[in-house]
Amino acid sequence: MQCQYIEHQACIRTDGQYRMCCVSMEPNNIENVKTHSPIEWLSSDTIQRARTQFLNNEWPDACIKCKTNEENNIESMRQKTTHYGPGLSHLDLRFGNSCNLSCVMCFPGSSSSLHYEHEKLLSEGKESPWGTQRFEIYNWYDNDLADRFANLQDLREVYLTGGEPMMVKHLDKFLEKLDSSVELRFNTNGTILNPKVYNQLKRFNHVNMCVSIDGLGKVNDYIRWGSAWNEIEYNVYKLAELSNVSVSIGPTVQVMSALYYDELSNWADSNQFTVYDNMLMNPAHLNLINADEIIKQKTPKFNYWHNGDIDMEQRNKFIKYVNILDSNRSCNIKDYLPEIASIYGIN
Repeated sequence: MQCQYIEHQACIRTDGQYRMCCVSMEPNNIENVKTHSPIEWLSSDTIQRARTQFLNNEWPDACIKCKTNEENNIESMRQKTTHYGPGLSHLDLRFGNSCNLSCVMCFPGSSSSLHYEHEKLLSEGKESPWGTQRFEIYNWYDNDLADRFANLQDLREVYLTGGEPMMVKHLDKFLEKLDSSVELRFNTNGTILNPKVYNQLKRFNHVNMCVSIDGLGKVNDYIRWGSAWNEIEYNVYKLAELSNVSVSIGPTVQVMSALYYDELSNWADSNQFTVYDNMLMNPAHLNLINADEIIKQKTPKFNYWHNGDIDMEQRNKFIKYVNILDSNRSCNIKDYLPEIASIYGIN
């Protein structure tokens, strides 16, 4: 068994820490962009241990998501890496956690907006849905690091996410450093269309723009709090006008979004946008395995993921989570996701 991600890719978290890949679940690694180059990361003890386990046909603990998919005959991230290498050919970059949205399934370490919301609640002596842990604002991009990444000899693809990548200062300058033959991949919330970045996109041979959308209209407005559906739809169509840009849709499938998946999928199909499902694992109260049975019965497509007993503690935690968010945001879930509110008895 083998995984191309740990052979030919460097994945970097919002705080500058290297990770085995974007879905790996390892604890904190000591290697980061200030201490290790991407090449050095691929020679690190963390990577070497994982390689040894794969060679012995053992799953590293961090690879539980791919293991679950493959055991259920669902294509995993590991199985998708057919065009990686030679050398360090792929970068997966998060230049920080600056983000203009407060998505319900995210956490303050990945969104500056959630960070400020979390800090406000704690400073006022109120309960935060993200506990009492303190988080930081990360913006580790600088010109020297950008040069180091852009000048990698075997670089063929750069994946940019966040936070929200369109909020990265000087993103257009980083794109200028890349050869036009490098394939660009973005994961964006679709709320921002930076003219300088938009113009840079035109010079690349191919750009894959995956827009994180979890439903249409008010559904997405609630789940990706702070967004406005009409603005996202306009930006998506604007991106699709570029002949070198392939637009896809990347919903995060979880308790709040699963019932609305088919409507989103039909919209994507009508626009010839491919849909790539991102199955949420954490937090547990949003994981489909802990969804109400009504939701599970209505979403057979995801039986492979939500098949199992509900943890009632997590179900109750979900209700509490929604109530805290709604109270702080002066909104009510029933005005956006009435079906979810009804199933859980949230008034």
